[in-house]
Amino acid sequence: MEALSVRDYRNNLSASFDRADRGEPVLIRRHNRIYALTSIGREDLTITPALQKRIEEAERACREGRCVSCSTPEELESFFDSL
Repeated sequence: MEALSVRDYRNNLSASFDRADRGEPVLIRRHNRIYALTSIGREDLTITPALQKRIEEAERACREGRCVSCSTPEELESFFDSL
């Protein structure tokens, strides 16, 4: 898929949002970076009781030392490679 230039995106805002609403990828190129326009629902912005419970469990695990800490990009890359 080809990314829209910022100018094309601005000139076609409504069409871009319509595409995103249909679940189509909308990519926007600005200088040498590419951004994505994505439609999200209200449920993506709400912390449900189940999600809150998972957050609390993760916090508890970190406090108890049951987590992985990475201080450098190399450590993080090594961790991802181990998965």
